[in-house]
Amino acid sequence: MRKPLFLACALFILSTAIVPTSLSGTSRLVEELDAIENGHPGLCPLPAQATPLTTVVQTWAAEIPRTVSQGATPSASVEILNHFVFQQLAMKSSQDLHDPCNLLPRAVLERKQGYCVGLAALYLALAQELDVPIFAVSTPSHVFLRYDDGTTRINIETTALGASRSDESYIQEGKIPAASLRKGVFLRDLSTDEFLAQVYNNLGVIYSERKDYVAAAREYQAALDLDRYLPAAWYNWGNDLLASGDYPRAVRVFSRSLRLYPTDVWALNNRGVAYKKLGKIEKARRDFEEAIRIDPGFEQAGRNLAVTKSLP
Repeated sequence: MRKPLFLACALFILSTAIVPTSLSGTSRLVEELDAIENGHPGLCPLPAQATPLTTVVQTWAAEIPRTVSQGATPSASVEILNHFVFQQLAMKSSQDLHDPCNLLPRAVLERKQGYCVGLAALYLALAQELDVPIFAVSTPSHVFLRYDDGTTRINIETTALGASRSDESYIQEGKIPAASLRKGVFLRDLSTDEFLAQVYNNLGVIYSERKDYVAAAREYQAALDLDRYLPAAWYNWGNDLLASGDYPRAVRVFSRSLRLYPTDVWALNNRGVAYKKLGKIEKARRDFEEAIRIDPGFEQAGRNLAVTKSLP
């Protein structure tokens, strides 16, 4: 019942507008990342004398030409940072989304590889140390970076050596609905807290895959405390509640995810499964039908719908 997760990359829809992001709190990012990594020592052990991330990032910043934050054009600044991260540091992208060492920043640095959130953490830490206006940006199942000074916007794909991709390509690839874009759920610049929420959500997925649903719930709650507008955290938590047999809460949590990301066919399918377990067959049918309407080739929802049609 679980769809593939990057993290994945849950939220509670509010009537108020999302607060615009800013560079406030940038001094906290590295400290928070260090604290997160130190707080999960069993996931990816580090060498006994591992250098604190704060010291590492300050050393990196001293190696970057001062023009990157004092007079360089936006494209030149991005090019300098891309060269440093992907050439000088030799960071590589990994497709292994299940390995916590591809998420936690010092582990990523130690092995010179990470997936999108792990690579973004290091890149962001360096950019913030240099006061370069670079932000994390999320899609339904991915995180990339964006240079945004209020005038110039340059997307930075960390899984492709910093190559630039258009917003439209992310919209098409992620099948992002216009309603989610209007609400600011996806493709907006994230604050430091909102990026950290992505990290906690990924940690939740890691614990969930180990069947430690209590630890996973703790991480999802930490993510949602920082960003109520993160659909993946609601979705992932809903999956765990479904697996644990807590069907009423699973329905409520999937519903929160769907308010933010209404075309998530897996959330619809899995909420339908929860409704079926509760004996609410008509509601289950509606969810399966809606999932198939959005994605006619979604076989699992089709099979689930067929089962419900055989029920009274």
